[in-house]
Amino acid sequence: MKDAIETSAIAFITIVAIVLVFAAVLGLRSAIETRRRRKARARTDAEAWTELLGNQLHIAPASVGDTEAAAALDRARKLHYNAVAKLKTAKKTKQFERIRTYALAGLHNLNIMRRRLGKAPGPQGPIPFNAATAKTSKRDDNTRDAATGPSTGLPF
Repeated sequence: MKDAIETSAIAFITIVAIVLVFAAVLGLRSAIETRRRRKARARTDAEAWTELLGNQLHIAPASVGDTEAAAALDRARKLHYNAVAKLKTAKKTKQFERIRTYALAGLHNLNIMRRRLGKAPGPQGPIPFNAATAKTSKRDDNTRDAATGPSTGLPF
């Protein structure tokens, strides 16, 4: 009887260990796949915004008379140049996110130039692309998430 209990305990522990190893392998594969998808999405996003900035720079005038507009155009060109250069060597998700930020900042500078010249603004990217302000909730504090009772008005 003692041997049967020991054998069943060992079998149970072995099965639990196999299940735990299997779960760990699945979790690791899932994490690797998620990281790969995030990186691919960040790369695609950075390439798209950089291409849009390049297209907008081709449309932009070669030179402008306003000094502030000229400075904004020059900053946009430098940001595009840096984004393209870094896009060729980027390997990590954070690098692709930084390249995206460069491209969005370049679009912002092009819009500054357009406003200074009195033209309509071009593409702006996600609004706002670098907002650090907290969003305030316009929720009434008296509103309850839980259903209330039929006549008491109190949560169940």
